[in-house]
Amino acid sequence: NKRRTEALKIARQDDEFKTEDNKRRAKAHKIERQDDEFKTEDNKRRTEALKIARQDDEFKTEDNKRRAKAHKIERQDDEFKTE
Repeated sequence: NKRRTEALKIARQDDEFKTEDNKRRAKAHKIERQDDEFKTEDNKRRTEALKIARQDDEFKTEDNKRRAKAHKIERQDDEFKTE
């Protein structure tokens, strides 16, 4: 009977250990999921920032083309006036 009591005590301790281990694992998985979600959101923000930077570069390029064309027209106009 003593051995049975001891065996039950050990089995109970084993169950408690497994329960605590499962809680720790669940918490670790939750943290990993949150980390993955954060990384996903961070990647979305970076992608959006790069998209905006590309659009800004494209706008500046187009603006430079327009300015160059305007200067060319001004030079041609000045040349025409001097003739």
